[in-house]
Amino acid sequence: MSDQMTKDVTRSFETELTVYLETVKRHKKLIAAIVGATFILSTIVSLLLPKVYTSTASILPPQQEATLGASMIASQIPAGMGGALSGFLGLKSPADLWVGILNSQTVKDEIIKRFDLRVAYGEEKIEDARKALDKKVSVSKTKEEIILVSVDDEDPEVAARMANAFVEELDRINKQVVMSSGKRMRIFIEKRLLEAKDELGRIENEMKTFMETNRAVKLDEQSRVIIEAVGSIKGQLMAKELELQTLLSYAAPTNPQVEILQTQVKQLKEQMRELDEGGGQKDLFVPTSNIPRLTARYTTLLRDAKIQETLFELLTQQFEMAKIQESKDSPIIQALDYAKPPEKKSKPKRALIIVTATFASLLLSILLVFSIQGLDRLRQMKG
Repeated sequence: MSDQMTKDVTRSFETELTVYLETVKRHKKLIAAIVGATFILSTIVSLLLPKVYTSTASILPPQQEATLGASMIASQIPAGMGGALSGFLGLKSPADLWVGILNSQTVKDEIIKRFDLRVAYGEEKIEDARKALDKKVSVSKTKEEIILVSVDDEDPEVAARMANAFVEELDRINKQVVMSSGKRMRIFIEKRLLEAKDELGRIENEMKTFMETNRAVKLDEQSRVIIEAVGSIKGQLMAKELELQTLLSYAAPTNPQVEILQTQVKQLKEQMRELDEGGGQKDLFVPTSNIPRLTARYTTLLRDAKIQETLFELLTQQFEMAKIQESKDSPIIQALDYAKPPEKKSKPKRALIIVTATFASLLLSILLVFSIQGLDRLRQMKG
């Protein structure tokens, strides 16, 4: 019984296949006409389509030293970039941040402005110009974290210049918004260093004038040692307090470095108290309160000069260290390959268009004749 059923199914399939083949054979002229017309039409269309050139610029991923600086961008990013970087904390790598910047409205608007794309794309509104630009720009990342910026345009020169412009804008954004710990320290210390230099010059000039006017004023060696020691420690204290203040502007109070600086500040204050009051060191120093009043003005100038001298020296050291740290923290855009005008077009792929359209028309025409055959059968059954 099963063998008979199998034979019946096979016979039925062969019959249906024969019917389909006969249908195709009977309407072969129609199928050929449709396929031929599609072939000719797709060929004409593909030839009429404008040539499009693709130029690509590649960017090396951020270096490890740049991670700290890059992680601080999120809180300082311009308003127009918020949407693209809202998921910053979930980024898989620092390169994702740069991809987000390249895809941001801030960068796109600058590209639109630089190349006058509203006119080029025939769009009056900035939103429409952005959408048009999105269709022509692709920002991607390879598994090696290399960032690729590809731009399509009918002019190969424009395509290359636009791709390179994206790299330039990324570099500009980084320089504007990145505020690394080293940069914070460098800017703050640089300002205080200039102030300390000016103050030291002022005090030295005042001291010179005082000595020329009051030639008889003279300190004994012991008093001079005390005053210079007080001034040196006071200068160190001011420098450490400044360093602590700068560190607390971006670090938590529980940071180990903060705790170390707080301990150092406390120790220097204690030394200042002992030197100023003579406490615990009466056998070595005369308390500053016992220095004769006749030389009070001179001792004040001498002490202030030593304070500013010590402060200036320590700030100079901190300034150099901050510059080194800044160079490590600041992410630098390094282009692996700058975009060049391509010689070969990337679009349209004429052969692919013609083959795809022709094959699709063949399938559709066969479905059409089967539909016609089905309608004929329906009419015969009703008749």
